[in-house]
Amino acid sequence: MSSSNLMSDHLVDISTTLSSRDKRKDSNFLIATLGIQSYGTIIFGRNQSNRANFIRVPANAPPTYVKQLLVRKCDNKRPSLVISITGSSREYGMKSKLFRIFRKGLLKVAKTTDVWIITGGVNTSITKLIGEIIRTNPDPSRPIHLIGIAPWGCISGVEQLDVHGTNVIYAKSMTDENNETPLEPNHTQFIFIDNGTKHQYGVETEFRTQFEKCISGEAFSLQNNQSEEMSTSSYPQLDSVPVVLLVIDGGFETIQKVHESVMRNKIPVVMLEGTGGCCDLFAKCYHLYNEHRPRTRTSQDTNSNPLPVSEQMKAKLRERLRVVYDEYNLHLLGDMNEHLDYFQMIYECIDSRMIFLNFINFKAHSHMEKDVDLAILQALLNATNSSEANVEQKLEQLNLAFEWNRVDIVTSFIMKTDRDWMKINLSDLFYKALIRNQTSFIQLFLEHDYSLNDLFQNSNQLLTLYQNEDYVFKHSFDDPLRTIYKDVIQPLIGDFFEIDAVFSPHKIPQTLSELNTTIYIPTANTIDVEKELFLWAILTGKQELALLFWSRGKNKVCAALIATLLNKSKAQKEKDSRYDEWANQFENLAVQILEKFYRVHPSECTKAIIREIPQFGNVTWLHLAVMAEAKLFIAQRAVQDVLSSIWYGYIDHRIGKMKIIFSTFMIWYSGFLPYHNEMVEINHSTTFSKGSTHTSSFIRHDVSRLVFLVDKQTGKAQCKLIEDKKNEEQECEDASSTATSKNNVSKFFAAPYVNFLYNLYSHIVFLMLFSYVMLCDFFPLYDFPLHICITGLNDTNLVDPKNASESQQYSLQKRSQPSITELVLTFWMFTILCEEIRQIIGMELKSIQGKMLGYISIFWNKLDVLSVLLFFIAFFLRFYQSSSCFCAARIILAIDLSIWYIRTLDIFSAVKKLGPKLVMIGEMVHDMKFYMVMLIVFILAFAVPAYSLMYGVDKFTWDLPRSILNMAYWEIFGELTILDEIESKYSQFFII
Repeated sequence: MSSSNLMSDHLVDISTTLSSRDKRKDSNFLIATLGIQSYGTIIFGRNQSNRANFIRVPANAPPTYVKQLLVRKCDNKRPSLVISITGSSREYGMKSKLFRIFRKGLLKVAKTTDVWIITGGVNTSITKLIGEIIRTNPDPSRPIHLIGIAPWGCISGVEQLDVHGTNVIYAKSMTDENNETPLEPNHTQFIFIDNGTKHQYGVETEFRTQFEKCISGEAFSLQNNQSEEMSTSSYPQLDSVPVVLLVIDGGFETIQKVHESVMRNKIPVVMLEGTGGCCDLFAKCYHLYNEHRPRTRTSQDTNSNPLPVSEQMKAKLRERLRVVYDEYNLHLLGDMNEHLDYFQMIYECIDSRMIFLNFINFKAHSHMEKDVDLAILQALLNATNSSEANVEQKLEQLNLAFEWNRVDIVTSFIMKTDRDWMKINLSDLFYKALIRNQTSFIQLFLEHDYSLNDLFQNSNQLLTLYQNEDYVFKHSFDDPLRTIYKDVIQPLIGDFFEIDAVFSPHKIPQTLSELNTTIYIPTANTIDVEKELFLWAILTGKQELALLFWSRGKNKVCAALIATLLNKSKAQKEKDSRYDEWANQFENLAVQILEKFYRVHPSECTKAIIREIPQFGNVTWLHLAVMAEAKLFIAQRAVQDVLSSIWYGYIDHRIGKMKIIFSTFMIWYSGFLPYHNEMVEINHSTTFSKGSTHTSSFIRHDVSRLVFLVDKQTGKAQCKLIEDKKNEEQECEDASSTATSKNNVSKFFAAPYVNFLYNLYSHIVFLMLFSYVMLCDFFPLYDFPLHICITGLNDTNLVDPKNASESQQYSLQKRSQPSITELVLTFWMFTILCEEIRQIIGMELKSIQGKMLGYISIFWNKLDVLSVLLFFIAFFLRFYQSSSCFCAARIILAIDLSIWYIRTLDIFSAVKKLGPKLVMIGEMVHDMKFYMVMLIVFILAFAVPAYSLMYGVDKFTWDLPRSILNMAYWEIFGELTILDEIESKYSQFFII
């Protein structure tokens, strides 16, 4: 195979983003244009992960195509910044300090933007230091491209690299000559420049200068960071990328490098003042220039010297720098070119391109100087700055600060006045900030009155935000916002979230118009962008953004509870503990607002807790708190007052519980208990702030009463509005005492607490009836062997109906039909089944599937289903004429009775003294499960080997596992009879 084909194949691998046919065409074009002489992959030492691609090109190779080749190697993603690092090759006594400064700055740069770093590529001095810094990069997902440009003839072991498309294990040559240096092993790419000479440094300087100029473009500019789609037929100039030259120390050749970068290529330069050499010489001249310039301007009018003012100042600076210059000559490295005026180069840079020169005081860095990353950013901004910066320049600078996520630079350097903000269109930046979760920029834009309606003029843009986060929508996009609520939000919140209420906030009951209260009613279905972005941020896990939009939105308590519910739903769905932390954070915010609200306006606060809010689907604070299991919120005094008022209905609970309990037995006495006229008093003078809450349908003029129903079977508290259809006017002063007593009795029976008491009485009677049937009134309906179900009887005893004169045990008497008590119990169980069905149908969830899932998600409902199912299974088994079926029916009913006794605990959970203790016991039982697992392990570890030694090999039966467990388990409780058996078989058990 020819060398050209091999080279083509290698370049195809580099250009991985192109189609196979186009790759071959591009590769052939690059081969002909670049004149590539060697290429391959370098593997450094035994560390196979340290790899670097390299190419060897002539000194006159077009840098444009080299740049394109590198961009393709980086998945067609061009860098946001290129840092070119240069300096002398001396070893520093201050290396550790440089390492600390550069590591912090460069890694911070790499974290905030995609960066290329260009060095000399050899393992000496500053290049070696940069390589060690890159090796410590803590984020492998954001690799830093370290590109070395080195002369081919000065590389140690260069003969190893004269390959075509193969991997090379690079090792330092054992016979290095004086002018050869090894490669730095942490680089990712190498570009070797070969002009045919050997041991000649500097041959790469011209190519490197042209390469950096090619990257930065003709003029310094910043474009958006985008992937480039290359044309296969031609290679146009790529978008310009900001380039910064970072100088440490340096010699005569470094002065030339700085001069070319600043004057020719217009590349900003950052120098470390205090590192010596070139940097200190530039810094000294810079400070002297600034010192003499004001004096020169002052004496300009009285100047009698025929030389121009600039020449006069240059002469003064040259004189002042003569001593310093001679001193630095002793330390500057490299051969001095007698034909070059190095002072003239320095002076031109300072006089003509001062904004391109930036200095970091290396010696003062530890306590006062800016970081390297900030200095680089300011250098780029200075390069784009002018006395009258236009809108494009401001936007360019803003993009740069945005790429680096430096909002402080925007406020202090770029956008200094309100006029600057008024000129620039921030829509694109704002949208990118949303996607990238850059909260500080979004907050800055909003603080300067950026209108969200400019970006979200319709809901299509909101839908795009969700699609960018990989949300899939099932419904059509005719109404994008409704699609978002239906496919994303409602499944996480629940069917009780009414989507229609969100889009029709103006639909309020007609009776509301009769109220003499001020209520805000939207006149148009405008999009509340801040609310929608708040929900989007919650659903996409952008907590800081969610907090920002929450702080700017309305209905803060409701929004915080919505966020709590959504985060807990996401935590359960995605098994991510971060969502639980965020849910707790929003719950705490809701609690803080509730506490302050209750201290200032307790009556309005209690009503707000149960007021529906159309903007959030007609939900209430209380309902959200219950669904989100926001225990901290529910435990607040304001919520507890509302629950107490709802729990006792219209009854004045200050009279004490004993009178209420007495009234449940003496119903006539309930007519004389004190009652409230309204469960929640309506304050007609109350005025709610615009948009704060929407008055719900429970506030209606003399036609509604709020009753809080506690559904014991579901275990969930649900607020429901029960319409009291009484249109006649009630005049309390003229009503007769009889009518008042009847009205009080009806209020008494409407109280949830009274319903709870009667439910408790009913459950106790039910358990007594069930227990009586099992103990005294459950008879067989056919003949069967007595010994099967009743222990202690002879196997030959049978129930013989022919021998009527012979006495029989009471429990064995045959009956022709079930007893009355059994039939009553069966009917009672049937009513319980109907009640469970009613609960499912009456749930607020709309879909059948949602109702079933909501019902079965509660533990006590599962227990109810099991207990009812077991009863009817036993009921039908007892009619089947089989002794086994009758025995099975007795066993099932016994288990069912146990479940109904355990079911009593749910009723006790409503008792204030017992409820917390039951929760504590439940948590203890949950923790005990893990200890039981360990206990079973130890029991089995002893029981199985011991049983095998005691009883030998036996035929397997289902009694065998029980015998094994019994032998070991009862030892725990002191039943040590097994020791006698062990002693009797000591010859077999001595090992135990």
